[in-house]
Amino acid sequence: NLGKDLPRRPTHALTLSSDWTTPLAGLTLGADLRLVGDSFDNASNATRLDGYALTTVRASFPVTEQVELYGRVENLFDQTYQTVATYGTLGRAAYIGIRARY
Repeated sequence: NLGKDLPRRPTHALTLSSDWTTPLAGLTLGADLRLVGDSFDNASNATRLDGYALTTVRASFPVTEQVELYGRVENLFDQTYQTVATYGTLGRAAYIGIRARY
């Protein structure tokens, strides 16, 4: 494979993250942006996988010192992308939960 790109390994990938604790009683907001360049699915570099951008947003809120509500939305803009040719990936997904510390 001399001179070929490694399969499923983009030349460029970047993740930007930011979190902000608001003045509103400890509410924390955050976001991630993941940028991934083009790659190839196989060692012969015959099948190209397009690059993609995924956005995640999240929030958490302390109810008490021991209990926190949290949630996030992954793939906020419901991007269609592939990390392996013809293999499906998740669309938009939302998660919520309660975290308890004792």
